[in-house]
Amino acid sequence: MQYSNIRGNFGTEIRCEPGDSLFDIDVQKLIEMFKASGVLLFRDFQPDLEQFNKFAEQFGTDFMTYKGGGYIRRKVNEGVDETLLSVNYDHGRVQDTFGLPLHGEMYYIDNRPETLWFYCKTPAASEGETTVCDGNELYNELSDETKSLLNGKRLKYSRTYLDGEWQRIYETEEKDEAISFAEGNGLSVTFDADANSLSTEYLLPAVITSHWGNHKVYINNILTVQWQEDMGRTTSIVRFEDGESIPRPMLDEVIAIQQRIMVPIAWKQGDFVYIDNTRALHGRRAFSDVNRDVYLRMVKTVDY
Repeated sequence: MQYSNIRGNFGTEIRCEPGDSLFDIDVQKLIEMFKASGVLLFRDFQPDLEQFNKFAEQFGTDFMTYKGGGYIRRKVNEGVDETLLSVNYDHGRVQDTFGLPLHGEMYYIDNRPETLWFYCKTPAASEGETTVCDGNELYNELSDETKSLLNGKRLKYSRTYLDGEWQRIYETEEKDEAISFAEGNGLSVTFDADANSLSTEYLLPAVITSHWGNHKVYINNILTVQWQEDMGRTTSIVRFEDGESIPRPMLDEVIAIQQRIMVPIAWKQGDFVYIDNTRALHGRRAFSDVNRDVYLRMVKTVDY
């Protein structure tokens, strides 16, 4: 077994050597590494999906569905296991292959995971790396002006789901059930009966304290939402809570720092990674191979 740091004190790579078994690793040792470094990357063990799931369950079994999530996730074993998701797109669409900016998972709703597992079922023929970034290092690199702005104002995520969209997002055809779920997860809700559409607002700081290590962390969904708005999507926007737009120079500053400190994970089949969703941002680089398939398991809470 080989252990190595990924970037400074962020991330640990565990690489299989001949004769090693995934289930010979001391799980408690791995948990301590995870708490200290925020990411565990497992290379060359090549577990099948059943073995991967069995291994992941040693770290916590409070797996989540994607109910309330803002995007499309295909359920790998629909009707059997609603918590094993593919990041490939569903509904008969050809997979989109664009890159995704670095972000925290589901930072637009209370119902978000504490930790994440990504498992590479099929890597892209080239490119398509998952990217990770230490939100603590990113925060520390920000200018004092940006830190002051982000610490002084919360973000406001505003979304409108049209008829047919909110039913998929909230996994129900019942308006009252959708509204109850949204309001129970920190969103304010407006329902337009004429259009049968549902609009939400959600407030959350752009900077938080990590669950482990008491780190000050820049982690949010600003860049993914702003990127979509820049492409013309007006039904999902992010602003400061007073309605002020996110300053473009601030976005450029964040992107420049991320580009310098992010770590790309070049997938091989069977590789997988465990991510602290209170410290590490993740994204992906663009690719062209529509057969790329990476699975996601989200863990609501763990007891360590």
